[in-house]
Amino acid sequence: MSVAATVLASETHHLTATGSGRQYRIDVALPLGYGSGPGAGWPFEAALERWPAIYVLDGNWYFGMVTDMIRPMSWCGGISDAIVVGIGYPVAADPAQAFRESFTRRTLDLTPARDEAEERAMAERFDRPVPTGGADSFHRFIREDLIPFIEKNYRADPARRSLIGHSYGGLFAAYSLFAAAESFQTYVIGSPTLSYGGRCLFRQEGAYAEDHDDLSAGIFVYAGDEEFVDDTTLTDTIRLATLLQSRNYKSLRLVKRLFPDHDHCAVAGPGFHAGLKFALSPR
Repeated sequence: MSVAATVLASETHHLTATGSGRQYRIDVALPLGYGSGPGAGWPFEAALERWPAIYVLDGNWYFGMVTDMIRPMSWCGGISDAIVVGIGYPVAADPAQAFRESFTRRTLDLTPARDEAEERAMAERFDRPVPTGGADSFHRFIREDLIPFIEKNYRADPARRSLIGHSYGGLFAAYSLFAAAESFQTYVIGSPTLSYGGRCLFRQEGAYAEDHDDLSAGIFVYAGDEEFVDDTTLTDTIRLATLLQSRNYKSLRLVKRLFPDHDHCAVAGPGFHAGLKFALSPR
C-alpha cells in the first residue's frame, strides 16, 4: 500500500480572496524546531519566539523545494530556519492536468497588465481562455488576506517577511516591490519576465523613482547566462538591476547574480538557494 508523500511538518489551508472570490491553496511548512523548548538539542536548541516567513509564488511547484533548501542550510547556523508559505492553487490529482490548471491561473495573478497577444497565445496552447492582468487583485489578497492570516495563526515575524518568485513570479515580485515595498523586507526577483506587456514594469519603476527618494528593501535579482537564447530575460534583468543601482537609494540592499550555464528553467534552483541565503542570513 502506498500513500501520497508530504513535506514534513507542513499543513495546507484553502483561503478565498476577499476581493476577487478566487480560492488559493496555501501550504505552510514550519521550522523543525518550531515547537522546541529548552534542552531540545542540536539543531533545534535555537528556537525563536517569532520566525522569518518566506512567501513563495508558484507554490504548487516550488513550496517543497524552498522548504527543503532552507532546512539543511539552517543546521550549521549560517541562516535562520523559517516558516515557508507556498501560494498556489487547488488543482486536480492528475499531474498533467494539475500543471495546466496552475499554469493558466498564475498567468492572471502574476501579470501586471492585460496583454491580448499573450492571452491568444496561451489560449491556443492550453485550449482554454487564459486571462491576464490580475496582479493588483492578487497583490491585495496577499497583503489583506494572506499575511494577516499567517501572522494571526503562526509565530511569523512581521519584520522579516520575504517574497520569492521566478519567471512570471519574478515579474510579480518586482511589481510588488514598486506597488508597496513595505509589505516585505526582502524580495527575491528571479529571471523576471520583464518583456511582458510592452515592458510595463520599467514604466512602473520609472514612476516609482519620480515619486520616491528612497527604497527600503533587500533585493536579490538573478538570471541565468543562457537566458538570451530565445528571449531577453538576461538583458532585461541586468537592466533592472542597473536602474535600481543608479537611483542611489540609501536604504536599498541590492545583490545581482548571474549563473553560468543555466537556462530559464534550470536557474530557479541555484537562484532560489542564493536568494534564500541573502534573505535569511544574520544581519
